[in-house]
Amino acid sequence: MPGGISKDVIEEIRSRCDIVELIGSYLPLKRSGGHTFKGLCPFHNEKTPSFHVDSERQMFHCFGCGKGGDVFRFVMDKENMAFTDALRMLAARTGVVIPETARGESPDESRRRTDRRERLYAVNALFADFFHKTLIANPDSPAYKYLEKRGIPLDVAAKFGIGAVPDEWTSCLEYGRAHGFTDEELVESGVIRRKEETGRCFDHFKGRLAFAISDPEGRVVGFSARSLEPKPLAGGKYINTPETPVFKKGSLLYAMHLARRAMGEMNMAILCEGQLDTIAFHRAGFTCAAAPQGTAFTENQARMVKRCTDKVLLAFDADGAGQKAVLRAVEMLLPLSMEIKVIRIPGGKDPDELFSHGGAEAVKAAVEAAVPWLTVLCDSLPGKFDFASPSGRARAAALVSDYLVLVESRVELEMYVRMAANTLSVSEAAVWMELKNAEKRRRRGEAFAPPEAAQENAVPEERPEADPALVTLFGLALSGEDAARHIAEAVPPEELPAADPVAQAVNIVINAALNGEFNEINPALAALLREQEIPEISRTMLSPPQYDPEDLLQAIDETAAELHRRSARRKLESITDALRRAATSEEKIKLLAEIQKLNGPATTGENQ
Repeated sequence: MPGGISKDVIEEIRSRCDIVELIGSYLPLKRSGGHTFKGLCPFHNEKTPSFHVDSERQMFHCFGCGKGGDVFRFVMDKENMAFTDALRMLAARTGVVIPETARGESPDESRRRTDRRERLYAVNALFADFFHKTLIANPDSPAYKYLEKRGIPLDVAAKFGIGAVPDEWTSCLEYGRAHGFTDEELVESGVIRRKEETGRCFDHFKGRLAFAISDPEGRVVGFSARSLEPKPLAGGKYINTPETPVFKKGSLLYAMHLARRAMGEMNMAILCEGQLDTIAFHRAGFTCAAAPQGTAFTENQARMVKRCTDKVLLAFDADGAGQKAVLRAVEMLLPLSMEIKVIRIPGGKDPDELFSHGGAEAVKAAVEAAVPWLTVLCDSLPGKFDFASPSGRARAAALVSDYLVLVESRVELEMYVRMAANTLSVSEAAVWMELKNAEKRRRRGEAFAPPEAAQENAVPEERPEADPALVTLFGLALSGEDAARHIAEAVPPEELPAADPVAQAVNIVINAALNGEFNEINPALAALLREQEIPEISRTMLSPPQYDPEDLLQAIDETAAELHRRSARRKLESITDALRRAATSEEKIKLLAEIQKLNGPATTGENQ
């Protein structure tokens, strides 16, 4: 099971989450039958509803684009999530606690660790609400005035989890205690600090503007708090929740829970430098924006974005630190074959300033004018190297090559090499030579082949169409337990290829019938659809063929006969091919005997 999560827990989450209610929270559904609902497909544009949801089977299928599956598959596709993330999101929605067991950990230790994490989630949720209520209740406070000055209305503050921390040393401590949390839990959450010398507890974020930080599933896991003093208090302008079992800065992006779906729908992600910049992009209509938590961009964050989109726009500050952040992000994103561009804000402003002064149109113009990352790097080179000297130009080429060596796609690499050669006013061959040197420096294996010897990138194979006979057999198997048992007798196991997903689905139904578990086939079939998209399975489940009882067994026998004939043809072709290659008389006699057996006595002479 994924992440060590048991099958029982997965099934409990699935059973508690009604698919009609879940999908109905994303799009309007109308009843079209006893247990069937229809709506416009959220995965492709259509004017006539072809998206069906079956409350009895707890499955969905679009008869237009072919997407289908259970609640997990829907969330995975709609929210651009891996299965484990979808599982956690639906666990939070249904109130199921997922036990997390570390290697060598006893069940009791696992339960204690899970309970500890759940308490931390509860602490953070409590204070996110407390801070926001404190903000609303104090319109004369520095936090409220600051948001007014920045033009951020209360509904936006609520959406993005902005609040105010009381300007007292023990308000949070007393509030947490009053709601049943121990000092140890409050300290571990990071909302409270404890002085080592005296053991005295005090509020960590005293008097600051607080931004709630959520994980990708939308659970508050910590805070980033901004000082409102002219001279920031100890800790600097911003302080964050310290690392906790639920708050890992390198694995979080601010507003990712709000941006993830938009990243897929808009086919791009915008990465900003801070919370206010992220909010500005969202208010300008670019709801695909998110931000690292005040740390260097990490590989975990890059992979989180990659799951949603292949295109990233970087909107960091124009100063030296911002440019370093851009190049650091490029280092993380290039190996993932991401299209990377950089948003240059006119006048060196940040996105928040741009939105405040120019509105959504100014932000849109800046996004549309984004330039390739290599342009930004190359534009910075004349200020770092003396292009008038051969050694200066060589060092510039070496720096560029240190980034290009991270590019995995040969097609992308050749385009970048061409661009770098033009910028550096050197030959492409010279850049390729620098790439070889860069690769040696990084000890990444064999040197690059010259461009003329490059192999073209392989075109990914399209998924072959499902075997119609197997799809028919699957529909027949769904007709009832007796039908599935009859299929088990009529179709030998070797005629249901293990690698074929539809054949796997048939086997699931057959095995369930033979084991007296026919009524429990839906979870197993849903699990198969979570592993890969197989439109024929979800379509057949929601629209199985209808047969009169007297015709059902005949249809099974006819389909089984067709599968048998095709299996025999495949064997005959294989043996005939082997016969052509046979080197000895003994081999040929043996193969001819097999052919005779396949063809039967009526056709033996004919084939010989």
